[in-house]
Amino acid sequence: MKIIKLNKISMVLLGLILNSVLINTAFAVDHDYKVTNGNELDADTYSGFKLYRNWCARCHGTYGQGMVGPNLAQSLQSITYEEFVETVTNGKLGNIGSMPAWKENQSVMQGMNNLYRYLKARADGKIGVIKPVKVK
Repeated sequence: MKIIKLNKISMVLLGLILNSVLINTAFAVDHDYKVTNGNELDADTYSGFKLYRNWCARCHGTYGQGMVGPNLAQSLQSITYEEFVETVTNGKLGNIGSMPAWKENQSVMQGMNNLYRYLKARADGKIGVIKPVKVK
């Protein structure tokens, strides 16, 4: 058996590679949603709708169309999941206002993926401009 000796630079590079793999794996979550008839959502996506309705709609509008906060149906067409998580978790200063950080809100943090599913379905135009319902 041959033992490979690594110098400090090789060890740092190896560490960076492993760290990158772990970070990418942590964000490798299921973003799939199922929408039928323009407003019937699977259970996880519906859970995201309820979170949105309770915490986000007052600034971003009933359908994500924007009000005080930006139009999320448009925003989610151009940002990554990681950028979404960063903004929801730590907040953001914008041109006209600021997005609060939600990192202390356990409901939002635990439901982040479902919230993203719901908003992604809106951004993709899969949910009509109508109140969604949960598929039974």
